Amino acid sequence: MNGRRVFLVAFLVTAAVWAGVAVPWASTARAPGPAATPGPGASAGPNIAVEGRDRAAGRQALGLAWSSTWSATVPKGSAVPYRALGAGRCAELFRWATGRSAVARGTATAAFTLTAPEDRGLVVRSLRVVKGRELPPPEGTDVECLGAADHGLPQSMESWGRLSLDHPRELKLSRSAGPGGTVGGVIETRTADCSCEWWIELEVWEGDKRRTVRIDDAGAPFTLAPPVARIGTPADGGALKYGTTDLALAREGGAADRPPKGLSVSASRLLAGNLQEMWMVADRELPEVGRLTANLDVPGAVCQHVERILVADGALPAGRAAYAVSIVDPSGRQDLDGIVDVSLNVRKTVRQGAPPTGYGCYPDKWVLRSNDGQTAGTARLSGDTPHLPVLSGEPVRLTRETEGAPATDALFLGVEAWGPDEVEYHFTLDVTVVDGSGKRARHTVDDAGRPFVLAARPDGMAPRHEKHASYETGHRLGG
Repeated sequence: MNGRRVFLVAFLVTAAVWAGVAVPWASTARAPGPAATPGPGASAGPNIAVEGRDRAAGRQALGLAWSSTWSATVPKGSAVPYRALGAGRCAELFRWATGRSAVARGTATAAFTLTAPEDRGLVVRSLRVVKGRELPPPEGTDVECLGAADHGLPQSMESWGRLSLDHPRELKLSRSAGPGGTVGGVIETRTADCSCEWWIELEVWEGDKRRTVRIDDAGAPFTLAPPVARIGTPADGGALKYGTTDLALAREGGAADRPPKGLSVSASRLLAGNLQEMWMVADRELPEVGRLTANLDVPGAVCQHVERILVADGALPAGRAAYAVSIVDPSGRQDLDGIVDVSLNVRKTVRQGAPPTGYGCYPDKWVLRSNDGQTAGTARLSGDTPHLPVLSGEPVRLTRETEGAPATDALFLGVEAWGPDEVEYHFTLDVTVVDGSGKRARHTVDDAGRPFVLAARPDGMAPRHEKHASYETGHRLGG
């Protein structure tokens, strides 16, 4: 090609449908594909490099991230693995789903960059999404992620707009890059009733030459299908605003569950905040943590990012954790007063095999309590206690933050676990809500269909007990 550069690398797309609003999320890396294939009458610029952005592989970055919800349908024939469901598993669920040609539902979000030739700049003048051939509606397992954090794209990555496959239009733009520079953005594509292929076409001026550049999936069209019924409950979504981790969900066979008519209740673990220490255990050493903690002089940032990496890789909280119990009334009734009782159903297990790898991170001026400023009560797990009350008669008031929104409230509880390295506690929550009229509703709450797990931490609170312990202020304490 006489030194000309035309290539499309790992262009990435995912689905997001959350309360009628779609927002971008992280996707996983794919191998570099062949050159972008122009659509009918289109020509790719011979000197313009087009690159997709990998937004999951870079989750160890310190940049801020968008939060989002996405959904897709995985073709029949594959059961969702245990490791890809539950709190903090959205990245794993996405890797698994995209590796099996999952079809985005309702909304797809694409991010890309264009690099200008070294000797002249480029200007993007317009963008459109092109609808290809229609496809049969996908059948299989619906998957959904609530609240995933996108650490792979800089927050400065600009949104170029939202376009619909149902009502195509051209988006006029004026975006430029100087010689050797880059320009890029995020485009959101929606559909209400189209199960079809699609791609993006850009009108680009390179000097005085007009080009049409096609953005697609490594030479093949993207796919998109109409939205599906939500898998997560209103309470699952409501818990996100309290600092809980993301939640990966699946629904076998694509059958839509009926939305709850009464109260919706869920529980999620809170991520650690500023000035809160973090303890976790993993079944292997994670090199990503070592790379992130190579420079610890970033108070208030490192520990939070270490925790997100550990959660995404399946590590377990240890020693102490706080949980938000979210209560939502989706019926549209007025504000509701009530009381709540919470107890734990606990099963103690002993981890088999090699001892776990322990991680501890201590912020500058760290304190020995995790989210205790919010907790209404704390349960201490030790020995063999199958049923453990935590809260009794705790008042709640469900209120609507905006007109037409469901009434919500949350309460917070702490759980502590102590003992030898190999001990783990698996538990579910019994939540009983009594409204002002005396009506009782009992809910059994778990982690996306399986128990919550909290690993024990050896007695003693000094940092020396962690196998890999770090202060954010630059001190490595072990490992």
